[in-house]
Amino acid sequence: MKIVEVKDIKTWKLFHKVPQLVYKNDPLWIAPLEKDIQKIFTPSQNKAFRDGEAQCLVVLNDQGKPIGRIAVFIDHGRNQKQKHLQGAIGFFECIQDKKAADLLFQAAESYLTEKGVKIIDGPINFGERDKFWGLLVKGKYPPIYTENYNPEYYIDFFESAGYKPYEKVLTLKGKTIDIPNETFRETANRSKEKYGFHVELVHPRNLRKYVDDFCEVYNAAFKTFPYYKPLTTKMVYNLFKKMKPVMDRGLVPFAYSGDRPIGFCLLMPEINQYLKGAKGKLNVFTLPGVIIRKFWPGQKIVKGIAFGIHPDFQGKGVIALMVDRIYEHGSKNYSHILLTTIRELNKKMLKAMEHLNVQIDREHVAYRKILDVNIPFEPLNFEKVLGRQ
Repeated sequence: MKIVEVKDIKTWKLFHKVPQLVYKNDPLWIAPLEKDIQKIFTPSQNKAFRDGEAQCLVVLNDQGKPIGRIAVFIDHGRNQKQKHLQGAIGFFECIQDKKAADLLFQAAESYLTEKGVKIIDGPINFGERDKFWGLLVKGKYPPIYTENYNPEYYIDFFESAGYKPYEKVLTLKGKTIDIPNETFRETANRSKEKYGFHVELVHPRNLRKYVDDFCEVYNAAFKTFPYYKPLTTKMVYNLFKKMKPVMDRGLVPFAYSGDRPIGFCLLMPEINQYLKGAKGKLNVFTLPGVIIRKFWPGQKIVKGIAFGIHPDFQGKGVIALMVDRIYEHGSKNYSHILLTTIRELNKKMLKAMEHLNVQIDREHVAYRKILDVNIPFEPLNFEKVLGRQ
């Protein structure tokens, strides 16, 4: 076996072939769009490269066939707030061959140790935490858009290589008709009467206003969280523009106290169910099938992308106000709701989400490996999730 670096079209094809081999007999798997992954490792399309570096690797068997892959990266911007230099790995895929997996881990760790890295996290994304984050440890369902999905044996690969569970994020799921909106409406009415709050739905023609409001609330709400990195209006505007073609404005409420933004909910139609037959590629051959699947009868799912309440207004019915505003539209047009990447340590958000009658649907865990014996391992509020710890 040997390791090759991804540098050109030929080696990118090898990189993308690996998951096709790993999941060829898995009926639940939906291939992530290859272009989405390549954008992450294209410096001109990923702001993480401004203060970071990355390398993608593929392991070939003795016949020259790709059987595993991994990405390794360092975000120097995030490291400015860390005591020790941290690196990360992600986009790991490998057949059930421990030697191949170990070879990938060793190659990635060699790259990072040469850079002076003391701590490695993975599997995570090179960039924001809203996609391709964590190892799936509970909940075997078809993956949602940009969500990590993996065989159970990956857990053994990581743990036997010295990685320990470090942080957990949850995906919550429920039926839209089970949301107790009468209760939310009562709370919303009290909030409006007592504080004078109101809600607006995002308008595609005025995205810049809502981008500014999103950044103001987000940066205030999450600045005390580990690994927080301020969002800029340019970053969020580019995100909103990308989402605009599939955005349902009836699912994107902003709450205000006068003219001051105090909360937001960003929900989007879940599109991965339409990409099943695309096999990771959107082109003239696969696009017709995607369109046909979109109009097939069946469950339509709405996915929560981001939620935030300004700290000055938490506990004042802001979430109820926004839920009440979008409930009628959401329950008529979507059967289920998924709330993604909810960090387990965000107890306030989890407490608020309980009132939606949602349940934990799947769990992802980021693992950590300490390379310096003098650095203590301190997991972030990690609870028992693997069932065997």
